[in-house]
Amino acid sequence: MSTYKLIYFDLRGKGELARLILTYQGQEYEDSRFSMDQWPEIKPKMPFGQVPVLEVDGKMFSESVAINNFLARKFGLYGSTDFEMVEVDQVVGITQDMWKVIVDWVHENDETKKAALQKENEEKNFPKYLDFFEKILKTNDTGFYVGNQLSYADLAVFDALDIEVPDSVVDRFPLVKANRERVRTNDKLKDYIASRKEATV
Repeated sequence: MSTYKLIYFDLRGKGELARLILTYQGQEYEDSRFSMDQWPEIKPKMPFGQVPVLEVDGKMFSESVAINNFLARKFGLYGSTDFEMVEVDQVVGITQDMWKVIVDWVHENDETKKAALQKENEEKNFPKYLDFFEKILKTNDTGFYVGNQLSYADLAVFDALDIEVPDSVVDRFPLVKANRERVRTNDKLKDYIASRKEATV
């Protein structure tokens, strides 16, 4: 039986999707969180000086995408056919594009520029990506992004929407909204989701 340890800041950010995958699977793991003040001490101990890091049986792995892909494959959440796998990758790729605009907003220190980026995200960027998701859900017609059961794709979109996308934007896309609620109320996830801290990138 393998042992898992996820090392990340005490916030959601780039570590949360791995937590969601592990929680959905019912896999026990050590959720090793630390504060910003502790980071200078921890950073030199990480493989590439960054987090999240997943430790499996004492072996450390870095890069959030690699970690999430590994866990999704390991626990059967990556689709059951080659076509489903590329469909999962397609959805996850869109969420990564969303993360880019979110991170640009987070890292902007000029308040005027930050406000402009937020306006652009809410009026242009987020609706564009959610429209992609809506079309995928409509085409698949199962309530899930890929196949007929919850997968890595659903968890990745839930995670991306959960950070800075206002409900007023999500409400315009009924299939996306319904899928998000399906994830939020999943028996394997609902207690963990309900007990989390407020979202922080």
